Amino acid sequence: MTNRLPLPGTRLGSFLAQENRPIAELNLTAVTLLHEPTGARLLHLACEDPNNVFAVGFRTPPPDSTGVAHILEHTVLCGSQKYPVRDPFFAMLKRSLNTFMNAMTSSDWTLYPVASMNRKDFYNLMGIYLDATFFPLLREQDFLQEGHRLDFADPNDPASLMIKGVVFNEMKGAMADPSSLLGRRLNAALFPTNCYGQNSGGEPLDIPELTWEQLRAFHKNYYHPSNSWIFTYGNLPVEGHLEQIERLALSRFEQQDVASAIPLERRLTTPVRSTETFPVGADDKLQQRSMVQMAWLTCPIEDTFERAATGILANLLLGNPAAPLYQALIESGLGRNLAPGTGYHDDYRDTFLAAGLQGTDPEKLPAIEALILDTLARVANEGFPQERIAAALHQYEFANREVTGDQYPYGLGLMMRLFGPWLHADDPFSTLMIDRNLERLRNAAASPEFFPHMIRRHLLDNPHRVTLLLRPDPGHSQREEQAFADQLQKIRLTLDDEAIAGIKAKAAELQNSQEAPEDMSCLPILELADIEAAEPVTPFRQETICGGKTYWFTQPTNGISYLNLQFDIGGLNDSLRPYLPIFCALLPQIGAAGHDYLAMSRRITAATGGIRLGTNLQENPLDLNRMSPVVELKGKALDRNQYALCEILTDMLTAPDFNDLGRLKTVIGQIRTSMENSIPGAGHSFAARAAAASLTPTAALREEWSGMTQIRTIQQASELDDRGLADLAENFRAIAGDLLTTARATLAVTAEESALQSMAPPVAGLLAALPDISGGAEKPPTPFTSRASAIGWLYNVPVAYVSRVFRTVPYTHPDAPTLMVLAKLLRADFLHREIREKGGAYGGMAGYNANGGLFSMLSYRDPHLERTLEVYRQAVAWACRAEFSDEMVKQSILTAFAELDRPLSPGGRGYREFVHQQQGVTHGMLQAFRNSILGTDRKQLGHVARTYLEQGFTASSVGVLAGDEMFSKAQQSLSLIDMQLKRLGSR
Repeated sequence: MTNRLPLPGTRLGSFLAQENRPIAELNLTAVTLLHEPTGARLLHLACEDPNNVFAVGFRTPPPDSTGVAHILEHTVLCGSQKYPVRDPFFAMLKRSLNTFMNAMTSSDWTLYPVASMNRKDFYNLMGIYLDATFFPLLREQDFLQEGHRLDFADPNDPASLMIKGVVFNEMKGAMADPSSLLGRRLNAALFPTNCYGQNSGGEPLDIPELTWEQLRAFHKNYYHPSNSWIFTYGNLPVEGHLEQIERLALSRFEQQDVASAIPLERRLTTPVRSTETFPVGADDKLQQRSMVQMAWLTCPIEDTFERAATGILANLLLGNPAAPLYQALIESGLGRNLAPGTGYHDDYRDTFLAAGLQGTDPEKLPAIEALILDTLARVANEGFPQERIAAALHQYEFANREVTGDQYPYGLGLMMRLFGPWLHADDPFSTLMIDRNLERLRNAAASPEFFPHMIRRHLLDNPHRVTLLLRPDPGHSQREEQAFADQLQKIRLTLDDEAIAGIKAKAAELQNSQEAPEDMSCLPILELADIEAAEPVTPFRQETICGGKTYWFTQPTNGISYLNLQFDIGGLNDSLRPYLPIFCALLPQIGAAGHDYLAMSRRITAATGGIRLGTNLQENPLDLNRMSPVVELKGKALDRNQYALCEILTDMLTAPDFNDLGRLKTVIGQIRTSMENSIPGAGHSFAARAAAASLTPTAALREEWSGMTQIRTIQQASELDDRGLADLAENFRAIAGDLLTTARATLAVTAEESALQSMAPPVAGLLAALPDISGGAEKPPTPFTSRASAIGWLYNVPVAYVSRVFRTVPYTHPDAPTLMVLAKLLRADFLHREIREKGGAYGGMAGYNANGGLFSMLSYRDPHLERTLEVYRQAVAWACRAEFSDEMVKQSILTAFAELDRPLSPGGRGYREFVHQQQGVTHGMLQAFRNSILGTDRKQLGHVARTYLEQGFTASSVGVLAGDEMFSKAQQSLSLIDMQLKRLGSR
């Protein structure tokens, strides 16, 4: 693109342009500007991407672990001077077509990013966030709701005093998660003298110490333009951004000194060890549940080259199964998997490197510590082969060149990459300069002593080293609850009648505020006319090559080729089906075609951006009882490595080696720990899958493959002896022989046009190499009868995840689009208020899976179980009354389109259309669905609520994931719905 951006020294209003840098490898130009009256810094990345991003961030070092920065992040979004409504953040989620809207608190910064494809919407959201951050109301009521408050479980019983609050409950859930706890406790040991040693999210026991006055003072100290970093990205002109930012916020400030700079950590003179605990149930196994992590402070963030080189060193040591430290740890048998957080952390003021094991035992700590140090010493003496260094540099190039954007906007991903160096070293450019960094790294790495010297300097000879043991403790929860009880008892003893009345009055005042209707007219809103009426078309061509059906998608992928390969599972022996997810996880991690797993890992690292397999369920748009289950392979590579990618895939698919039983056991153990680690953060998803399993055959298979049932299968597989593993290996051979054939294969490639042409020969070679045999005879689908169920999974968490799921209609049914709108309406206008604001859960949600025909209500990190199930019943009654205003309906339609039209990466666009082709979802179906959403009205919403939620209530299913105590308290009511309680084998 032509560089028409301001050159250094140019003034645009109160802004002075400082640098203008074209970055050809990312197809963008970066411009930095300074707001001279206040000192606010602004970075603009100009490119052709229509998904524009705005973010304002502040350096917010927490003084303690009361969670002040985190609670402030929540509270500033609860009303501002220009928008004095109770919750403009959640209100705007339903009044815009945002592609991203959130806020986040890190250990040293707080960030408020938004993104939109619509110009009007983009500037609406920018205005909301500027007013929220610089001019928030910070009312006491909002602090009590979002942070913490005292209340009585029974208003007539002063002894029932309790603590409530959204952040309080969020952090209770987070701090019961061993993976999260490991990171927090490691920081505390590694950074004993500065802010990184504090818990910026808040320790549950410390959060109640924070006062409203302290919150307001923290905002006054840090949320000032002189302490702000403002980011914009996309194809809108920067001049418009500057005018808005100046007019809406910065013009009202003058420069002031803000003491937010974070000092370097005081270096330890000798290594230290630390032991911490995490909660487990009284009957839980303690063996192989501990984590051991070693960590070293390395270089300051402002040392740009050293930071980049340390990242490469971490990849060389730990980046793949063939990396020496990774290999030594996993093959030692001292633990099941690498500890969470293993790798290089380069966004703090001091960077650090960590390595360790999970699934271990406390007595193994000395052996793990010795193994790590001995391995580092060996590698420092031997060095790294040049081909390994080249592979690590390739991984760096791939990761930085790839245009992502499927999970969140690509522009936001770039900002997260550069924010740490910009914040602490005034250097927003270095992480974007891929080609320059690669040249410097290649030149330095040409010396055989470069990386060995780094190992000695940063690791072996570095006394600022911490070894942390995190072990399970059945008494942890009891001690914590006793501490809460003591805290409340201490408060209770100070309460006289007047104080008790004051607590009750504040609780009533808050509830009245939550229930009072609000005038939202001050908030901007888009109109339905702002929605793009036409469903976009993703062009492709289709060919048959070597007997396989192929699809070719031209997309601007920045020099990367994406390959998707699906194998139809139809007719596969039913006894093999439960093991397909393990088979998929194993295939890229074992040997093949005479190469052992280490050699395969080196090949994958040297030539690809990753290869992974998984199961997928492609729902039929016409019938909820039909679907196409597939095994799906995804591979990607720089265009210059297309042949190498296809050669690796050929070996992997035609000659996988399941003979190394030790390797199978190791990888299955790694899968187990990864799945177990995912439960606390995704409890609502596991609860919903458990509920849905009895409603459709697709949902039943999804629970079998990715729900708690699959975790149980993996746990059982991880406990097998050699004979059992040999039998399992035979199952994997049977799967490979039946499944990985040309007859079952369908392939898609997404790349730039020239790369599509060069990809055709290696693809033909890959398909020609697959066995040309037919799979098992297609069997008629097993008859499926939908039935209500109530499933409770007991798991050691202090909060609940509660779901109720309804079977509805397939994608092409006329009611499906209206159900999607109803889900948005229920979430925004009922469940958010009742479950989050009143109930104190972190999230109260409704969702509609239009492909699967399932309507769900869910809660996340919820202090309630029975109450939430009752709220779902009330939600149905509320929806059936259909007392929705036209504004509510319009907002819900907008929210539905914000989901439908969320932009994807170039590779993601090709993949989505490929899946549509496999499902039989036509462009006409997509357009009809779109048209029906636009035409949704109040009458239709009431109709689907009565038909599918009210009339379908007794046929719906409940799924809950919670701890023993919550299930015990709800035992009587849960018995009325015949809840079946289940527990994982090791829990």
